Amino acid sequence: MQKQFSLIRRGSIALLACLASAGGVPAAAQNVTPTPETGVTPSALLLYRADLVSGKETAYEQTESEIVQGYTDAKIPIYWSALEAVTGSPHVLYFDGFDNFADIERSGADLAQGLDAHPEIGTLQQKLADLVAATRTVLAFRRDDLGYRLSKINLAKTNFVRVAIFQFRAGYEDEFADAIRTRARMYETTEIDTPWMIYQVHSGYSRPTYIEFQPMNSLSEIDDALDRNAKVRRGEARPLATQKWIRDADLSIDIQIYRVSQSMSHLSPANEAAAGSTKRRSASPAATGKYILRARP
Repeated sequence: MQKQFSLIRRGSIALLACLASAGGVPAAAQNVTPTPETGVTPSALLLYRADLVSGKETAYEQTESEIVQGYTDAKIPIYWSALEAVTGSPHVLYFDGFDNFADIERSGADLAQGLDAHPEIGTLQQKLADLVAATRTVLAFRRDDLGYRLSKINLAKTNFVRVAIFQFRAGYEDEFADAIRTRARMYETTEIDTPWMIYQVHSGYSRPTYIEFQPMNSLSEIDDALDRNAKVRRGEARPLATQKWIRDADLSIDIQIYRVSQSMSHLSPANEAAAGSTKRRSASPAATGKYILRARP
C-alpha cells in the first residue's frame, strides 16, 4: 500500500477525473458555477488528507518542500495549498480548488505529462510515502444555498482555516440544510460577519458528508467566534443541539484548525502575487490554481 502513495498523492486527480467524465457526478455537482454571491470560492473541490507517522512532521515538510520546488522547476501547472493540522493528530490536508470538474480532468493530463518528463519528482514522492501512515481522497462540490457571505472571503489573506466535517445517516439531507440556513438567518439578524463555505461530498465517505470551511487571518478570530455564537444561541427559540432530527440522524461533527503552510504549497504565479509572496515561481498561471488557499508571508 505504501508503494502506491505517490500514485494516490497526485494521481487522485486523474482517478477522480475518470469518475466525473464517466457521468458519475450528480446533477447538482455538474451545475456548480460562480455567482455574484459566491465571489471567488471554488466550485469543485479535491481534498487529500495525509496522516503522518508520529515524529516525522519535520521530515515530511522538508521532503514536500523539495517536491514543490520540483514542480516549480519542471513548470508543471498543478497547484495546491497545504493545510497543516494545528489540532488533532499530525496530518496535512491538501486543498485543490477548481472552476468545474472538467478542470480536474485537464489537470490529470498535465500531471501525467509532467511526471513522465521528470521522474525525479516521482522518486521524491516515493520518499514521502515512508512518512505517511494513512490517506484519504475526497471529491466535493460547493453548495451555493448553504454558504454565508461568501463574497467576503479573501482566500489570499487566509493564514488559518477552521474545517468542520458533518456526517449523518442517509435521508436527513434536507434537515441538515434547513439547520444551516437557519443558522445563516440568525447570523444575518444579529449582523455577525463570519463567512463560511460548505461543500457536499460526492466521493470519499460512505455516509452523507458536508464540509464547512471558515478562513481566518489569525487564531484570535476563534475568540470572536465564541462570543458571537453565544449571542446567537441566546436568540434561538429552539437550540439546534436539541432538535430531534440530530439524534435520529446520528449527526457527528469533527472540527479541526489548520495553518496554511506556504512551504508545502505549490501556488500559481498569480496566487503568489495576490498573496504578496517573495518566493519565485517559474510555472505558468493556470485556471486550476485560481482559488487555492495560500499563506501570507
